[in-house]
Amino acid sequence: MADRRNIRVYVRILSALSLVFCAGCMVVDNRPAPGQLLLQTDPEYGRNYHLYVPSRNNQGRAWPLIIACHGTIPWDSADRQVAQWKGLAEEKGFLVAAPELRGTKGDFPPATEEQIRRQLEDEKIILSVVKAIRAARNVDENRVFLTGWSAGAYAVLFTGLRNPDTFRAIAVSQGNFKADFVEPCIPFIDRYQPVNIVYNSEDLLLKADAPTCIDWLRAQGMHPTVLERPGIHKRDPEPIFNFFVDCARRIPWIRVSVTYDPGDPMEVAFIASSSFEPTQFLWDFGDETRASSPAPRHRYEKPGRYLAKAALWAPNGKSYVRQISLQVPPVRLGAAASAPASP
Repeated sequence: MADRRNIRVYVRILSALSLVFCAGCMVVDNRPAPGQLLLQTDPEYGRNYHLYVPSRNNQGRAWPLIIACHGTIPWDSADRQVAQWKGLAEEKGFLVAAPELRGTKGDFPPATEEQIRRQLEDEKIILSVVKAIRAARNVDENRVFLTGWSAGAYAVLFTGLRNPDTFRAIAVSQGNFKADFVEPCIPFIDRYQPVNIVYNSEDLLLKADAPTCIDWLRAQGMHPTVLERPGIHKRDPEPIFNFFVDCARRIPWIRVSVTYDPGDPMEVAFIASSSFEPTQFLWDFGDETRASSPAPRHRYEKPGRYLAKAALWAPNGKSYVRQISLQVPPVRLGAAASAPASP
C-alpha cells in the first residue's frame, strides 16, 4: 500500500512539473493588437468573460466570432486565451471571447457526475456569452466557432457537440478527453458538424488522449479532421483559425430540426436552415411521402421511429442531403412538445 501511495505521489509531482514546463509559460504573440480588450460580465449568470474587438472598421459586415475555452488554472486562464488569440483576431478581423469556466480542470478532474455538472454550468455560460455578444455587436450567425486548449477541450466537446445549431465548427488543441464526460452529448450529435483535433507527437501529457477522442468521435459517425504536428504541449491558434476559415469556405452549414404539434403529437413541423440560399427543397419523411416546400408540416399515420431526409440545392446546382431520426409521437419527459434532432 505504501509503495502504491508513493507511486501516486511521484506521478503527481511529475505531472505538475510537466505542466509547469510545458504549459505554465506566458503566452507570447508579437502581432500588434491595438483594438479593444474588454472585461465583460455575462448579464444572465454574472460570470466574467474577456472580449477582444479589432481596431479595424468592418465596413458594416458582420463579425465572425470565436469562443476560446481555457484549460487548467493556473496554467491557463480566460485572459491568457484572449492574449493568445488577439493578434490573429486583429490581423484577420474577427471577435474573440473567452469565458471564465469551472469544468476545465485537467490535472485530477472530479468524479464523472460532478464533472458533468460543471460542464452543464459552463455550457450555460458559453451560450449566454454568445447571446450577449450577438445582442451587442453585429455577429455573423453563420460563423460562430468554439475552440479550446488542453482541458478546455472538456468545454468545447460538451458544449459544441450538444449545440451544433450554434457552432458552425469546433476545434480542440492538445485536448484532454474522457469518454464518460461526453456521454450526455450523444443524443445531440450532428455527424456533419466539422470537428478539428490538433495534437503534437511529442506531447507527453496528452498524446494518448487525442487518438481516444478521435476514435470516440468516429464511433458516433463523425468525421474529425486530424492534425498531428511535431513538438510538445504548446499553444498555436493559427491551425485552428485556418480550419475554421476552410470550413466556412468549403463546407455548407445545414441544420435540420423538427417541432411537434402540442395539439396533435402525430404532426411534425420540419425546417432546414443553411449558410446559402437554397433554390430547391425535397423532403422524404420516411413513410413513403414527400414534399418540396422549405418548411413542411407532416402528419404521420402510425407511431414509430422514422428517418426523414432533406435535400437542398445550392445556387451553383450542387445538392446536399441531411437526415434526421425522430420518434412519433415524441417521448414526453415533461411539458415540452419538442425533441432534439439527431442525424
